[in-house]
Formats: sequence, C-alpha cells, structure tokens
Amino acid sequence: MSQGALTQQIPMTQLTAAERDCIRRQGMTARALAEERRLVRDRLSATDNQLARVREQLRRPPGRFTR
Repeated sequence: MSQGALTQQIPMTQLTAAERDCIRRQGMTARALAEERRLVRDRLSATDNQLARVREQLRRPPGRFTR
C-alpha cells in the first residue's frame, strides 16, 4: 500500500497543551528508563569481570605466602 493511501486514512487532530506535555513526559520517562537499564547492564558486566578475576585467582596454585 502506498504511503499516500496510509496518511489519508488517519484523521489529523490537534493536541491540547496538557496532552503534548503528557507525551513529552512519557518520552522523558522512556529515556530515563533506557539510561537506568544501561547503567544496570554496565554494573552487571563490571561485576562479571570482577567475578571472572576472582575465579581466575582461585584456580591458580597457592602462592608462597599461604599458611
């Protein structure tokens, strides 16, 4: 179906200031949520790196200063 046929089916409506503000806030909320997800993902990957380092140290034979 052509783009022209699709746009003719959707009637244009004017938004009130409150509706525009609500849509703007939803966008801000979505961006904040995406940023929070990115931060959590970064923290988890940092934790995975630390965990891998500790596991590697535990796999090594004991050092000279072990009791």
